[in-house]
Amino acid sequence: MSEIFSKLGLDYKLIIAQAVNFVLLLIILQRLAYKPVLKMLNDRTEKIDKSLKQAKKIEEKLKNTEEIKLAEIKKAKEEHQKIIKEAQEIAERKSQETIEKTRVKTQEIVENAKIEITAGKEKSVKEARKEIADISIQIAKKIIGDNLNEKEQKEIANDILRKI
Repeated sequence: MSEIFSKLGLDYKLIIAQAVNFVLLLIILQRLAYKPVLKMLNDRTEKIDKSLKQAKKIEEKLKNTEEIKLAEIKKAKEEHQKIIKEAQEIAERKSQETIEKTRVKTQEIVENAKIEITAGKEKSVKEARKEIADISIQIAKKIIGDNLNEKEQKEIANDILRKI
């Protein structure tokens, strides 16, 4: 074998020394460079994975927050509509109450006016009867003379008033 190496111009001792050096270099590089680099790459991969997971969580939270926001907006709109409806109902009820109060007050005024008119009419009729009775007595005195006593005057006045 050494003959083959000599014909090729290779020194087998040198090749063995280079092979040993190469293996030693690989062991040294593996311990000093490859493991730390590999560890750094693994750490970086884990960090990237962790960041991606956090980003997904944040995205889900954002989505949930958006859904909650939309639900709250919907709820607020429903409450808004409910409040408006209640306000309209209250306004309508107050309007009806005001109309009813006005109607009752108007009826009271009309009734009071009727009572006053009736009382005024009765008073006027009484006054007119009294004046007619007085006039009748004066006419009767002039016709019959001043000889009638007060009782007779009243009887004549009442008789005339009944006829009227």
